Amino acid sequence: MLSKNSFTEEIIDIVIKEISKDETKKKLNTYLIEPSFTYLFDRMYPYIILTCVIFVLLLLMAITIIFLLIRK
Repeated sequence: MLSKNSFTEEIIDIVIKEISKDETKKKLNTYLIEPSFTYLFDRMYPYIILTCVIFVLLLLMAITIIFLLIRK
């Protein structure tokens, strides 16, 4: 009878071998990873745009303040 530790190691080895196959990698990429990233990007896109707009506005404000300080 296998001990609990060796049984766990065997299961982990089997899973690693299965995941290492090219066909399995393609399926994981097609059905799990790409849809997940697409969903996350679609949900995050408005916040990324908003962050960029705020950064540009802050940059313009800083340049304007420096210009006004130098001008005095």
